[in-house]
Amino acid sequence: MRLIAILFMGLGFCLCAFGVWGFYTPDGRARFDEMDGLYPMFAGAIGIVALVIGSILWGVTMWRNRSR
Repeated sequence: MRLIAILFMGLGFCLCAFGVWGFYTPDGRARFDEMDGLYPMFAGAIGIVALVIGSILWGVTMWRNRSR
């Protein structure tokens, strides 16, 4: 389960980085203008959800290993 948590957190980090690039850099805003700006927005939102899920899984894994 630790590997799944790491994968979720890695995916979440990459999606959040893409969302920040798409929103806050001139190149990203030029690439994703008007309605295409939804891609970085949703990628960032999904990235945050993936980071939360990964953190919860990591916490559960550490809690289970500690209570043994």
